[in-house]
Amino acid sequence: MIALLVCASSISAHAALTSDNSERRIQVRQGSNVYIEPSTNNSIHSPGVTMLSGDNATNGDSMQGLIAQKQRDFNLDARLSIEENKRVNINRRPPTYGTEHNHDGHETGNNDDNDAVSVDFNVWLNNNSYRAKQVAEYQRYLSSQVGAKNVPPLSQLLTTARSWSKCGYEPYQLPPQELWANIVPTLRLYSELKQQGILPASSEIRSVYRSPGLNDCAGGADSSKHMNASAMDIWVPEYEYNPWQRSTMQDGLCQFWQYQGSGHNFGLGLYATGAIHLDTDGYRKWGFNHASSGSPCRY
Repeated sequence: MIALLVCASSISAHAALTSDNSERRIQVRQGSNVYIEPSTNNSIHSPGVTMLSGDNATNGDSMQGLIAQKQRDFNLDARLSIEENKRVNINRRPPTYGTEHNHDGHETGNNDDNDAVSVDFNVWLNNNSYRAKQVAEYQRYLSSQVGAKNVPPLSQLLTTARSWSKCGYEPYQLPPQELWANIVPTLRLYSELKQQGILPASSEIRSVYRSPGLNDCAGGADSSKHMNASAMDIWVPEYEYNPWQRSTMQDGLCQFWQYQGSGHNFGLGLYATGAIHLDTDGYRKWGFNHASSGSPCRY
């Protein structure tokens, strides 16, 4: 089977034919960015993959013609979604906390994780000018929707699954533009919880958008709300070793969920480790076993 992957060059978009033992690819590159043109066929394969079969798969003229056609059709614009899928060479350090997943893929623990690594957000951001431009547009969009003071630091808001390194991804992910609106009601909910003192000002966001590939590798559920950018996992560092404060905070979240959660379509996941999942994609609650009966909320 023949897969065709379209990518781009910084000077001028050009196509190149490569091959290995199992497939041939068309690549178009621009700098270090990889752009994937959505496939227009009905193949069961991934978007951006065009399949050839029979004589077309081995006919050099057909292949070269397809390269030329892809080069003519390829359009470099902001509508294309980019999924970062490359390893980052960094210096490892002892982790401050790790990840434990339940079957839904929520990051529920603070146990040691030898795969945890430290990557400076500004280094990641400025390593790619196109990425920096898109992130700036994302920040402007969120500011226009919720107000600049209610936009969390981008170094938190773009964090993804903490198993990113072992899965071969980068530590931060920008959601595709068509998903940007999904995080807006969740940001409003997060801001309201902090304004009411239910969540302390020191609360930190530690996982938001996960691309489908990373979500699958990290053990997330097929229907994980992280994939549509409507969910966030948070924690409160100073409560990590203070069960009383953590329990008091959870009680406040449960009361808010009971009396005001329906209007926010509030999905609340609370875990014994202190991890908190928030989304605005369904009024429900759960605990570590992802069952309503396992939630600390007893209302």
